[in-house]
Amino acid sequence: MSTPDITNDEPVLVLDDEKYIISDLSDTAKYVVANIQDIDNQLRNIQMKVDQLNMAKEGMTARLKEEVAKPKETEVVETPTEDG
Repeated sequence: MSTPDITNDEPVLVLDDEKYIISDLSDTAKYVVANIQDIDNQLRNIQMKVDQLNMAKEGMTARLKEEVAKPKETEVVETPTEDG
C-alpha cells in the first residue's frame, strides 16, 4: 500500500497496483487506511529516535575513549616520618 495520491482533488489509495478512491471505500477500509498511515508515521518517528540514540551512543563512545586515554593521576600518600 502506498500513501494516498490525490486525483481530481480526491485522495486515491494505491494497493497492489490498483487505485481506489478513498471516499468510495467502506468505513472499515477507511479506518484501516488511517491506521496504516498512523503506523507509518510511528515507524518514521521511531526510526528518527533510533538515529538519535545511535548518534548519542557514538558521542558517548568518543567521550569514553577520550576519558580512558587520559593518563592516570597518581595519588601522593604522605608517610609519617620518625620525627613526628
